[in-house]
Amino acid sequence: MEQDHVATQSNRGGTLQVMRNGSFRRLWFGQLISQFGDGFYWLAIMLGVSAITNKSVQAIGFVSMAFMLPQLPIGLFGSPLVDMVNRRKLMVAADSLRVLTTLMFIPAYKIGWLPGIYILAMLQSSIAGFFIPAKNALIPQIVVENELLSANTLSQATQVGALIFGPATAGFAIQRFGLDVAFVVDSLTFALSAIFVLSMAPVPNVGEAARSFRQSWMDLKEGLWFILSNKTLTTLSLTVGVLFLGLGAVNVLWVPYMQIVFGLGAEKIGFIDAIQGVGMLLGTLLMSVGFVRNRNEKWLLVAGIAIVSFGFMGIGLAPNYTFILGATLIAGVAAVPAEGSFMTIIQKITPDALMGRINGTIGGFINGAMLVSMALAPLAANVLGLRESYVACGVMGLAAAILGAAIIEEIV
Repeated sequence: MEQDHVATQSNRGGTLQVMRNGSFRRLWFGQLISQFGDGFYWLAIMLGVSAITNKSVQAIGFVSMAFMLPQLPIGLFGSPLVDMVNRRKLMVAADSLRVLTTLMFIPAYKIGWLPGIYILAMLQSSIAGFFIPAKNALIPQIVVENELLSANTLSQATQVGALIFGPATAGFAIQRFGLDVAFVVDSLTFALSAIFVLSMAPVPNVGEAARSFRQSWMDLKEGLWFILSNKTLTTLSLTVGVLFLGLGAVNVLWVPYMQIVFGLGAEKIGFIDAIQGVGMLLGTLLMSVGFVRNRNEKWLLVAGIAIVSFGFMGIGLAPNYTFILGATLIAGVAAVPAEGSFMTIIQKITPDALMGRINGTIGGFINGAMLVSMALAPLAANVLGLRESYVACGVMGLAAAILGAAIIEEIV
């Protein structure tokens, strides 16, 4: 019998079982469709800014930073709103707003209004900054405790699936029909996501007292103090900070690099993203192999960072498109054990009562490192060149791997 209400205790826990939960299934389908559309949207943004500005690395850097900037304050201080309102209704409102803001990119591109594009990018990112934590907080309300792992795994799987098929389909469509179609498709996927979420069984408010922003600031300081007082978390944060000081710039460099150095169009650029998704899928399968899964998390993290970094160095040195696809595939495979080990180390040494604050604080630190890297990317491209900047990003990542190997303690 289908479960379609707020979670109650059950003995079900597998993937097929959790998909029998009507509310979760609707949420899952909505996110799968929406994240598929995001592949259209993100590729169209990068290609559109590149076309308007004649492949300006600086302009692409600005739009990338416009996406990232709202994530810092919203990620750190936006959580009270998620606890103050009905999460399902908040998600429907967010998706409905994104239907409109996505379509507004079309006239902004038609007239080449860059400031408007930057503003819309910040607005879109801000809305997503509330939607994502609301979705993550809603899942425990609609599934039982022993279904959480399967539910979260399925939720993560939508990202990999969307990454495989979204950008590749987007590149094909943009190449043949232009940028407008990408924004129309993404807008439609947000509308479908809102319909799916709206069709879920009503979910009550959690009943918690609304937390003030002052309390959020106190929580942030408590999380920061715990990180600074814990050697493993401090060294882990330092390692990933160095990593994203390097690799964050790739968000700015990749479209100009592919267009200027290799002369690639939308279809082939989108296929590169799809290959990364295939690599991540293979990485997920690799983690099921006992020899890999049973390694200590520190060394899985260090090895993953090193291989990803070599992959980016390879992309910077690539002689042709085929070589880029191979290096991207390898980086995608290695990214999964690196990310999984990173989260596992945090979860093993952080008390449950502090988990949200620690994740928020470290996430803010990573976003800050990425912002610095994005800001420096245009300067690096002008001074070093695109190829050399790509290689430098990989070298910085390799330095992070060496640093992590030297200073992060093994967690038993």
